[in-house]
Amino acid sequence: MIELTHISKVYDGPNKVTALKDISLSIKEGEIFGVIGQSGAGKSTLIRCINMLERPTSGSVLVDGVEMTKLDGNALREQRKNIGMIFQHFNLLSSRTVYENVAFPLELQGMSKDEIRQRILPILDIVKLSDRLDNYPSQLSGGQKQRVGIARALASNPKVLLCDEATSALDPQTTKSILELLKDINEKLKLTIVLITHEMQVIKEICDRVAVIEGGIIIEEGPVLDVFTAPKEKTTREFVGSIISHKLPEEAWRHLNVQKEWHDGLCPLIRLNFTGDVTDEPIVAGMIRRFGLDVSILFGGVDYIQDTSFGHLIIVLNGSRESAEQAVAYLEGLPIKSEVIGYVAANH
Repeated sequence: MIELTHISKVYDGPNKVTALKDISLSIKEGEIFGVIGQSGAGKSTLIRCINMLERPTSGSVLVDGVEMTKLDGNALREQRKNIGMIFQHFNLLSSRTVYENVAFPLELQGMSKDEIRQRILPILDIVKLSDRLDNYPSQLSGGQKQRVGIARALASNPKVLLCDEATSALDPQTTKSILELLKDINEKLKLTIVLITHEMQVIKEICDRVAVIEGGIIIEEGPVLDVFTAPKEKTTREFVGSIISHKLPEEAWRHLNVQKEWHDGLCPLIRLNFTGDVTDEPIVAGMIRRFGLDVSILFGGVDYIQDTSFGHLIIVLNGSRESAEQAVAYLEGLPIKSEVIGYVAANH
């Protein structure tokens, strides 16, 4: 649906700035694709290159088979009807009602009042604003204003919806409701959604795939589950760690006095990462039964992404060195990720 090929964007001037550097991305039809990065990373510039609000300095932007960089004037305006966009600050017209705000782009297209009404009323129903169509923006909450913005973006029956920090100005509960609405729109209307954010929780909630941008470069990309369970880059690990910690708390780490080498009186400290129902028997119970070990669970948790569970445990294998070595080998044979991260005194 969307193909970005070798996109670069340079802002000329006294202080020349390269905002995007040779970015290539492929976004599939009907998926929710997230782009995450810190402020100034280039994510807003990237999403605005898709509909030519920012024209790339070089590279190709293909949307539904149309090369956007070759369009100007009327041809570009016509193609933009297929690309809706919602913004962080809503951008509503304060002198117009909810209905009139949503109708505005259709009026500019020259549609009749009857056509506009037939188009808009079902959309207002989808975004749950049918009872607010005569209200003005000043009479709406932040979440309701964003729903108006979403309805306006949907008015032209687009194939693509671009979301530029669409939930950044909203509280957590309202953010959750807007994300649920976007997911519902994606499923009902089969829209391709490109969403940029600096919040990993947003990515976790609704995205199918994610790209991490830093300094105008895509440093990591993949299915959200893969990126969350095995982040490769430092920046990605920091984003994931902001909502899901796979590390033993620093205070606990100091208390354990973790050693790098395995000496007498020490036991292995192991980190386990697992996705879904990966084994036929409980891992900890299996080690206790098979090897006669006392297994201490120091830290762990389970979470969900796209209805798939993933979790992590940090455990200590208390017992003889021979039994612990057999247990480590047993873990290495399971369809999970296991790592000996150090050695601690027995009976933790």
